[in-house]
Amino acid sequence: MRLIHFSLLLCCFGALVCLSGCQGKPPNPDGRLDVSGTITLNGGSFEGAEMYTIAFIPIDEPSLGSSTTTINPQTGKYLLTMHDGLKPGRYRVSIMASAYYDKRTNRPVTPQTGELDEYLVQLLPAKFNADSEIEFEVLAGRKNVFDYDVAADIQP
Repeated sequence: MRLIHFSLLLCCFGALVCLSGCQGKPPNPDGRLDVSGTITLNGGSFEGAEMYTIAFIPIDEPSLGSSTTTINPQTGKYLLTMHDGLKPGRYRVSIMASAYYDKRTNRPVTPQTGELDEYLVQLLPAKFNADSEIEFEVLAGRKNVFDYDVAADIQP
């Protein structure tokens, strides 16, 4: 009888250890990987952009799914993790920097001048976003870091 109780206790302890070990990391059934990096403009920051984003669009397999995240305009850093990360494969990279302009003055909107009469302007040339040929390959089993310096003049 003691052997049965001991075996039952041992099984419960084993199940508890197994469950507690599984809680450390949330499940990631899609196999998405972290992708991080730094995006700079002519070696510096993107100060002046209202919205600053990076998108990864699958090249060979649309089923991989694309992912977009914001970039910190002061540091240029971004991070895609777990559920918004990327599956292994090749991606086209699209970098966007946008700002709001006042329709009446055609000048950038500031907190002091902001009105409802605004429009969003893409500040980078299309070769960095809509017509981008920039590629990045996400590989399993390695740290996936995409750093890029945008060599361009920002113009509305």
